[in-house]
Amino acid sequence: MAAEGPGLALDIGIGTGYTTYHVFGDRPTVCIDLHAPNLVYYRSKISGAAGGHRPMCVVAEADTLPFKSDSFKYLLCSEVLEHLEDDGAAAREIARVLEPDGRAVVSVPYTGIGFTGLLELAGIKTVHDYPGPERHVRAGYDEASMSALMSGSGLQVESHAFYLRLFTKLLVDSASLGHIIYQRVVHRRKSWTWSEASEIEDSAAFKLYVLIFPLLRAVSRLDGLLRGRRGFGLVTSLRKPPAPPDGTQTSEAATTAPGHLQS
Repeated sequence: MAAEGPGLALDIGIGTGYTTYHVFGDRPTVCIDLHAPNLVYYRSKISGAAGGHRPMCVVAEADTLPFKSDSFKYLLCSEVLEHLEDDGAAAREIARVLEPDGRAVVSVPYTGIGFTGLLELAGIKTVHDYPGPERHVRAGYDEASMSALMSGSGLQVESHAFYLRLFTKLLVDSASLGHIIYQRVVHRRKSWTWSEASEIEDSAAFKLYVLIFPLLRAVSRLDGLLRGRRGFGLVTSLRKPPAPPDGTQTSEAATTAPGHLQS
């Protein structure tokens, strides 16, 4: 996301906040998540960093955002829509809270390959298969279904891109398998939240992962050889059309949602 110039940013469903920080940095950003401990975790991490700011955190659902229309210049929605029963309502909310000519980036699992991951292909259930905040309602999206969802909400689809190509996906799913085994053996649970997963940071398993992470990252760069290939993740760049010169509303959704920006 080319988040340049002034403007307030919104991240819908921040998880641990890792992506939030690496996309928006110190830009004024409102962070929302359905699970309050995720927000507490991110706020503690970012506030404790050198020069860290205190992020604006709100517990909210993606399909009923508690913000005024046209509030945000930039919006990130990463790995969220596949969790929602009503993804259409969430898409309409994205369109509503974006200001005219605002930009959004949405990432989702990609279904165009025929399966969304190697663990799925192997029949191994993950946290996304069990009840809880991380459960997937749908496997993901392809270019056509994502374009239809967003265009139907009044947003312009500017481009699609891919990430998590083969080499990176092999590494990610290997790490996920190790994490699944750890959670089931150590914590005796099949589902968890990101804030609960952060408990592993003080464990020997995580310290081992930190040691080998540079090697994993180096191997993942082999995905550069597959630039022309699709990946297991789909990223869509979106734009809200500018307001017409006479100032009339272009979308009914822009006039209907109540609420005020909160922090």
